[in-house]
Amino acid sequence: MKRLLRTGLSFCLVLSILAGLMTLTSSCSSNSKSTTTEDSTHLSIGVMPSIDYLPIAVAEQQGFFSRPIDIVRFASPMERDAALQTGSVDASVTDYMGAMLLHSKGLKVSLPIACQGGFRMVFGQGKELSSIADLRNKHIGLSSNTLIDYATERALVDASGKPFPYTRVEVQKIPIRLEMLSSGELDAAILPEPFATIGASKGLKTIEVPNQLTVGITGLLFQDAALANKAEAVKSFVEGYNKAIAYMAQHPRQEWSAALEKLLGVPAELALKIPLPTYTEVTLPKAADLQPILEWMKNKGLVPATYTAEGLVRPIVAE
Repeated sequence: MKRLLRTGLSFCLVLSILAGLMTLTSSCSSNSKSTTTEDSTHLSIGVMPSIDYLPIAVAEQQGFFSRPIDIVRFASPMERDAALQTGSVDASVTDYMGAMLLHSKGLKVSLPIACQGGFRMVFGQGKELSSIADLRNKHIGLSSNTLIDYATERALVDASGKPFPYTRVEVQKIPIRLEMLSSGELDAAILPEPFATIGASKGLKTIEVPNQLTVGITGLLFQDAALANKAEAVKSFVEGYNKAIAYMAQHPRQEWSAALEKLLGVPAELALKIPLPTYTEVTLPKAADLQPILEWMKNKGLVPATYTAEGLVRPIVAE
C-alpha cells in the first residue's frame, strides 16, 4: 500500500485534526488529566470526532453543566469501546451497533439518550464517480463491525436491491480515511460530519447516504454503575444538555460555532457551513431503529441469534 500522508493537499489538515483528537477537555478543571470515573461528582464522556456530541460541546462551552464533565476524545471505535469496557469513561457517544455489541457481551450498560448525527458518502480525489452505481468493484474505506460497515453494505446495492461487489479497505481512524480519499487511495467512504464537509472543502464530491441508513443510529451509552452511583452528576449532565439544545435553537450559529472549532477541530470558515441535524432534548432511542441493525448483526454472527437487546434502551429516571 502506498505510504499514507504523502499528499500535500491535506497533510497539514490531518495533522491538525489528529492533534485535536488527542486533547482532553474539562468543563471545570484545567488539570483533569486522569480519569474521574471513581469520583461521584464527575462524569467522563467518550466521544468520536463527529457532530453527534455537538450539544455536549456547546454545553461545555457555555458553562451549562453544574458538575464537572470531562470530554475524552477517541479517533477510532475500537479505542472508544475499550475505554467504556475498562471503566475509563462513564459513558460514550456511540452507534447502536457498538452499544449492542457491548451489551450482548454482558457489559452492564444502558442506552438512555438518542443522539443526532450526520454522515455522507464521500468520493475519492480525481475519481470519475458521482453515484452509488459507480462504486461497483471499487475500493471502499470502512471499519469492520461498525455502523459504517452496516451502512456501506446496505447502500452498495443495484436498482433491484441486490448487493454488488466492492473491495473492502479496513481503515479504523476517520482522519486517515479522509486522507486516503484525498490522495486517491480510496474510491469512496461514508464519513461522519464534520469530515464530510472538510472533504468537500478540499474538492471531494459528496452525496447523501441512501435510504436514510445513517439517520437515528447513534446514542449515549452509560455504564449502569455510573447511572446508579453518580445520580447528581448525571442529572447535571441532562440539564446542561437540554439547556444547550434550547440555546442552539434560540441563537444564531455564529454565537456557538466556536464549539465546532475548539472541540471538533473544524476551521472557522467551515464551522458555519456544516449541515447540522435538528437536535432534540434528552429522549430515548426508538427501539424500532435498533432492529434492522440487530438483524444485520445476527446475520453476520456478531451477536447470538437469541440476543434481543432487551433492557438496553431504558430511561435514566423511570417514567
